[in-house]
Amino acid sequence: MEPTHKLLKPCFFCLTWLVLTAKVLLLLSLISFAHQASAANLIISSQKQQSLSGHFSVYRHSGEPLTLEEARALDAEQAFQPSQADSVAGTNFGLTRDEIWLRLHFSTPADLPERWLLEVAHASLDRVDLYISEDNQVYQEQQSGDLLPFSEQPFQHRHHVFELALQPSQDYSLYLRVASEGTLSVPVTLWQPDALWQQDQLSYSLLSAYYGLLVALLIYNLFLYLSLRDPLYLTYVAFISALAVGQAGLAGFSGQFLWPDNAYLTNLSPTGGVALAGFFGALFVRGFLGDTPRRLRLNWLMPLISAGYATVFLTAVFWSYYFAAVAVNLLSLVFVISALVMGAVSFYYRQPGARYFVLAWVALLTGVLVISLHNLGVLPSNFLTSNALLVGSALEMLLLALALADRINAIQKARDEAQAQSIKLRQEMVEALEEKERHLERRVVERTEALEKANQELQKSHQLLEYQANHDALTGLANRKLLELHFTKAQKQADQEASSFTVIVADLDQFKQINDTWGHLAGDDILIALARRLQASVTPRDTLARIGGDEFIILLPGLHDHQAAANFCQQLLDKVIKPVFLREGEQITPGISLGYAIYPDDAADIEQLVNLADKAMYQNKLKSIQKF
Repeated sequence: MEPTHKLLKPCFFCLTWLVLTAKVLLLLSLISFAHQASAANLIISSQKQQSLSGHFSVYRHSGEPLTLEEARALDAEQAFQPSQADSVAGTNFGLTRDEIWLRLHFSTPADLPERWLLEVAHASLDRVDLYISEDNQVYQEQQSGDLLPFSEQPFQHRHHVFELALQPSQDYSLYLRVASEGTLSVPVTLWQPDALWQQDQLSYSLLSAYYGLLVALLIYNLFLYLSLRDPLYLTYVAFISALAVGQAGLAGFSGQFLWPDNAYLTNLSPTGGVALAGFFGALFVRGFLGDTPRRLRLNWLMPLISAGYATVFLTAVFWSYYFAAVAVNLLSLVFVISALVMGAVSFYYRQPGARYFVLAWVALLTGVLVISLHNLGVLPSNFLTSNALLVGSALEMLLLALALADRINAIQKARDEAQAQSIKLRQEMVEALEEKERHLERRVVERTEALEKANQELQKSHQLLEYQANHDALTGLANRKLLELHFTKAQKQADQEASSFTVIVADLDQFKQINDTWGHLAGDDILIALARRLQASVTPRDTLARIGGDEFIILLPGLHDHQAAANFCQQLLDKVIKPVFLREGEQITPGISLGYAIYPDDAADIEQLVNLADKAMYQNKLKSIQKF
């Protein structure tokens, strides 16, 4: 067992670092207080960038979400409180499940440019709703948040950005409703478009440099793993990859570039990515420090922390994102402080790479401490606190690369000594290693070929499953699911182009009697024949779907008026109502009833539009029955 006074030295180093960090954080808080205290009544100026965070009045609400009308009623009752100049949080509310309402009244001067962009610069917010009114008129609403797919957000930006058209010499009321299972920070800035573009160039340049560093380190350590076959380097590669995903979620890149159509993965990536990074990071620390955990009788600590991160990840995926977000911040503090203490002990005992390892975890601990206190609502939102983990992790990875390089040098030195002792033994080891590498390369080639073959089969299966999921099994026509997607696309295009489209509902006459008389196989033959005739009567641009036993729907984007729709229905009847030859040689001439409705002339809602077409079809069916 080591003497107690020897182990106290690295612990004293860590305590000194914590005291210095606390002083820096206190200075940041005092700067934030001074900034918030300077907030005054707001009159929008012609400046290209204006911070609005310190000007909001705030209302915190728990329970069922409020409507705008309820929030305005509470505002009238003076339930909204001005931002407190002596509050560290400001518009950073930490980890909370409360719904936050922010209210701002402002005026515009006579020489104000019309087009503005309102940025909420915290990408991982679940929901951000903007309501704005000019001179107490009707409130205009826009919605954003990482629970919406990136393609559906009002402005294509990594943060939540809303476009505003502000008129000169007017008074405005603005409400923001914000909710999030993760950190609820609402830094709000009003930009002129060219100023935001210039700011984006700078931020994207910095973030590109960061991710370039990540990719370079990942490739470098991957080559080291392939060269040395040391699992430690592969663990470090996994750590970098997971940290990149977590940072992408915090920076807003996961929704913009990784999963623009998958809101779930976008929402999961900040906490999930950091949790996975912690899982692999704890394994890396245990492998890198070697005998130090055993010397401190803490062999169990890093595996326990790694298991804790795995639990946090599973909690975020299967149970509660909120509890996972709280846990990952607290666990990260414990993890980085523990790694720093053990690294200091390793440095004291002059283990290879320990000096860079300690500096690396000092940098990361600083970043984790700042971002955790920011996420918990203790520190305000500013450039330093919001990007602390990014800066700290960049320095940490650079220094860890140096630590790994130092470790490689130590290993190489040991190999050189072993070579001097026994050249023959080294040669045998090299030959054995080469044979193992050749065997591994053969296995990689074999598995790659097997994987490629399996991937091809999987792609075929996926294509088949996708086709089956979107098409009717009997007729091969689109089913209800695919029809709804085409409805959404047609409605969006019609709204954008101020055009219209026609929906036709077709239903076979006396189909039950056909089934009862001729059997279900005959009914299937008739459905298939009619489906082919209907398909031959529409263009590739149109959508023909079977949505029920004998019911079809035709979506016609190129048909815009009632006369054209009526003519088309008559032409369709002429082409479709013809004898159908059954398998037994019999023939049947089935009847069919049609009804149509035009969007948006008849209805601006898809469900109502289909109901109107269906009602028209039944009216025609009744007329056909009465005539018969």
